[in-house]
Amino acid sequence: MKARIKTVVSMALGALALMAPAHSWAVSPNSTWSVSRFNTAGSSFVNMSASATTFCYLRSVGFENTDTNGELATCRVTRGSIVWTLEAVLGQNDDADARCSAQCYNN
Repeated sequence: MKARIKTVVSMALGALALMAPAHSWAVSPNSTWSVSRFNTAGSSFVNMSASATTFCYLRSVGFENTDTNGELATCRVTRGSIVWTLEAVLGQNDDADARCSAQCYNN
């Protein structure tokens, strides 16, 4: 009896999986973005893809010459109401560099 119930449940789950549209669980690459900031405090940014139809994440980070106190470098991805934004930020510094990269996928 237990084996029969397991078979029926397995068949029902299989049928449900086949009825679901393929795109409901698949994502596809949309775009790759990068931004850099060199030797100057402040931020550089790029507006990426639409936040309603894509998902973006921080892909890579590179910092150079953060060798004294007060040299701060940051990379961040933020989701706005319209677009995702990739930002490279340098704090008060003399010679630091920041290189940031993000990947976006259609959802």
